[in-house]
Amino acid sequence: MTNQELKFAIHEFNPVIYPSLLWVMIGDKTDKDRFPSVDLMEDNSLAQTESTNDALSNKNGVLIRFRSRSVITAETITHEAVHAAAEIMRYIGGEIDVRNQEPFAYLCGWVADCIDQVRKK
Repeated sequence: MTNQELKFAIHEFNPVIYPSLLWVMIGDKTDKDRFPSVDLMEDNSLAQTESTNDALSNKNGVLIRFRSRSVITAETITHEAVHAAAEIMRYIGGEIDVRNQEPFAYLCGWVADCIDQVRKK
């Protein structure tokens, strides 16, 4: 795999118990054929998370993009994991409640682990 291919590789993860995929990529560009609803990252963003649809597979999910590998820190992993988990909870009609935090906390941990796997590649 070339550096260019590695820079824009899209890593797909399936949470199995939720009907929403997770995609993690490094780079501010996006494959418009695959994710037509996703725009360029905002200039001041280190990372961006949004719900989208994969036009090639017609599957729903959440796409997390990091501007570069160097911005994938504990802080940005945590920040984007919370956004992604909240989007998945919204998609399934789940509620984030301080009296029932476990489903959301486990989902945040799973997303953070997926991001960390991409960071380590």
